[in-house]
Amino acid sequence: MLTDIRKETDGSITIYLAMSLAALLSLYLVLMRGAGLGAARMQMDSVSHIAQNAALAEFHGELHSRYDLFMVDTSYGGPGGGNEVFGQHLLGYMEKNCVRKTALPLGGVRDWTSMQISDVNVTEGRYACDNAGRAVREQVYAYMSADPAGAVISSLLVTADQWRGLEISGREWKEETQKSREELRDALRKERDEQKEENRQKEEDGENVTEEEREAASGDPSEAEDMVGQMESFQLLPILWQVFGSTDQISNQSVPLDSVLSHRGVHLGTGMRADNSHAYPEADEVLFDRYIYEKTGDYTRPSEDGQLRFQTEYILCGKDSDRRNLEDTALRLLLIREASNCVYLFTDESRMAQVHFVAAAASLLLLNPELEDVIAKALALTWSYLESVQDLRTLLTGGKVPVQKTDGSWQTQLYELLTPLSAIRDRDSGEGFTYSEYLQGLLLLEGSTVKTQRTMDIMEMDIRKITGRSGFRMDLCLDEFRMHAEGKVCGKTFTFDGTGGYN
Repeated sequence: MLTDIRKETDGSITIYLAMSLAALLSLYLVLMRGAGLGAARMQMDSVSHIAQNAALAEFHGELHSRYDLFMVDTSYGGPGGGNEVFGQHLLGYMEKNCVRKTALPLGGVRDWTSMQISDVNVTEGRYACDNAGRAVREQVYAYMSADPAGAVISSLLVTADQWRGLEISGREWKEETQKSREELRDALRKERDEQKEENRQKEEDGENVTEEEREAASGDPSEAEDMVGQMESFQLLPILWQVFGSTDQISNQSVPLDSVLSHRGVHLGTGMRADNSHAYPEADEVLFDRYIYEKTGDYTRPSEDGQLRFQTEYILCGKDSDRRNLEDTALRLLLIREASNCVYLFTDESRMAQVHFVAAAASLLLLNPELEDVIAKALALTWSYLESVQDLRTLLTGGKVPVQKTDGSWQTQLYELLTPLSAIRDRDSGEGFTYSEYLQGLLLLEGSTVKTQRTMDIMEMDIRKITGRSGFRMDLCLDEFRMHAEGKVCGKTFTFDGTGGYN
């Protein structure tokens, strides 16, 4: 009896243990399965973030060291680039981080989760040329706003509207100069023709013609006419010849424009907006122009290793050689200086008295005092032009020129109109702004899209020359992207969607 009870008890315990073991085993397997899936999800997120960081760590070194931009060149030195090539790099990093092996307790090794990356796509990308170079401009602002020197240019005494007004006014004064000379020629021709006719009539009537009357009718120019005539011949010379007397010392380095970014079709991304974690506002023009000053060369601070030496002038003018860019820049500065100098000269009583003295002498020779004002106007405008060319010479030789002249900063003399070539020489009042600062004023007048594109042209030119990579393209450089990745473990698919960039 006792034996039977013991047998029944042992059997119950055996059944209980068997049933408990089955339940525990099932729970164990479920927990192991859940742990495996959790590990797979964690691994998917981990390898995706590692791949993002590894890809972003491959930013272009020369672009960063020269221009302080963080961008990945998605061509990686090859013939093409873009989302597909960049996606392959992400895939490579993810696959490498999925092959780590773990030692088993009884020997041997196995993959921790046996994950296989089945798909990686870059669904969006922000490239350098997207949205008129937004990526470049935002990075420039982030860089410049951290630099107190970025505010230096705000010390300029004129705003963009005032610079624009000076340039427009300069064109008007130039037209006025030409008009005044034509008026002077017409008035002098008419006066001499009338005097000739009067002299002829006197001779026919048997009256005496004085020496003064004969001289007034002759074609011999007065000193005032000679001044205007010499300056007209002077102005026919190319502007750089007027400034320097020769152009032999000026760089003539050039670049084929059909190869640069602003003259070709460019690669564009999706135009995605970056997550601006530092709350940088969009780049304003003053800081971007200051960045151009810091990173590019000009005539007085030429680039030593760039494909063009006068890079700021290229950004302003977009011509294919240093010489042509400098020439166009000089013509624009000439207009600004003419506007300012004309306004000042006509209010300078002392200098205008000199002008009227010479004009009065010329009108007396012509026996017509009424011509004094016509001659004086032409002389004053001509003198203002000579002063403006002298201003260019001062700026281009490293001197300073104030935006508004004073008695002490006016450089030329009226009699120098007779010998303009020798009148233009190295002089400096020590007042005002340098050539580079005047270029900052001209940059304020340029549209932001044009400036940004031409700045990227310079970046391309320099990196192509310095690194020997003639195929480098800024428009294949990326600073923000969004990716989608898929990985499989035991028939189950895990996905990752995320954004990476230099924010």
